[in-house]
Amino acid sequence: MCTKQYLSQHDLAILHRFAREHGIGADSRDPSGRKLAALLVSALPLPETGAAPRHIALGATVHYRPAGARDTSSILIACPYDANALLARVTILSPLALGLLGHAVGCNVEIGLPHARSMLVDIVAVDALARIPPPGPRLDAAPQWTRGPGAAT
Repeated sequence: MCTKQYLSQHDLAILHRFAREHGIGADSRDPSGRKLAALLVSALPLPETGAAPRHIALGATVHYRPAGARDTSSILIACPYDANALLARVTILSPLALGLLGHAVGCNVEIGLPHARSMLVDIVAVDALARIPPPGPRLDAAPQWTRGPGAAT
C-alpha cells in the first residue's frame, strides 16, 4: 500500500494559496480542511520535468477501481470552484480526491471516509490535464510603444 504523496510545485502553490485564502489549517473545524492541511505538510515536492506524469495532480482524470471490484470508475480532481458532480469533477476537499491526490499509477491506496470507515482503491491510470501555454504576442500587430500620439512614423 502506498503512503507517500508527491505533488508538483504548481499544485503545492495552488493548494497553499487556496488554504491560506480560506483559513484552512491544522486547527480547522472541518475534517476536510484538516486533511488538506496535513497533506500540504506531508506531501513531497516533485521536480519540474517534461516527463509524462505518473502521479495524480490537480486537473487530472483518475481511473481507479475499488479493491476487489472489476469495473473502474473515473473522476477529475478539481478545485472547489470547478467541481461539478454531474461531470464527475470532484472537489479536492472530498475524501476520495484528498486520498488519491499525489499517489502514482499502480498504487493501492486507503481512502479515509466519514464515520471512521475506509475504502481501498487501486489506481489504474491517470490522464493529465493538458496545460495550454499562454498566448504569445500577435505577429501581425505593431508593438504598442509605436502607436498613439507622439509615435514616430
